Amino acid sequence: MRAVLFDLDGTLMETAPELTDALNDTLRRHDLPAVDEARVRGWIGDGARALLAKAFAHAGATPAAANAAWPGFHRDYSARCGTRSSLFPGARELLARLSKAGIRTALLTNKESAFAHRLLARHDLASAFDLIVAGDTLAVKKPDPGVVMHALQKLHIEPGQALLLGDSLTDVRTARAAGIAVRIVRHGYPQGELAGADAPDAFIDHFDDFDPGACRHAPAT
Repeated sequence: MRAVLFDLDGTLMETAPELTDALNDTLRRHDLPAVDEARVRGWIGDGARALLAKAFAHAGATPAAANAAWPGFHRDYSARCGTRSSLFPGARELLARLSKAGIRTALLTNKESAFAHRLLARHDLASAFDLIVAGDTLAVKKPDPGVVMHALQKLHIEPGQALLLGDSLTDVRTARAAGIAVRIVRHGYPQGELAGADAPDAFIDHFDDFDPGACRHAPAT
């Protein structure tokens, strides 16, 4: 294995608490009911703008209202980034271990780049990745395989030499579409049942147990 491609929210970081705070800052300003963290966890994975749209739809507001609220939510989330998020145990150590072993790393997140970079900086991970592909870097986002192919091209890595490490249905489908191996952490925001055709090659209970050298892609059947 020559490269590991990481998801961010739910994989490397617990971000639901501060995302909930930011959403509720915006919802209150628009006289809409607050949402709880458990519900927000089920919405995470498609980027901040999509998260806002889901929250407004849940409150019975129109897509136009969500679009109009975006600048305010952008400010709210920018202020909240890094305030109540945390790295999952072993994440920082895994990144250091991969770097020491000469394995390339990339961050593939549907989170908009302004938020992704702010979050990484506030957790002292700004220089932890060889490449960052955010939700607004390309014309497509995960699960489109173009995200993975872009990363592999930039890193000069073949699909058979890469692994996607994520937490969700989106990550499994992204990896399958791109023809690379995929492993899923058990602590994230899965977005659905990770079974059958949507099962990963393996699950990870703790980052300390992750061995990229043992990773193999399970061909689709």
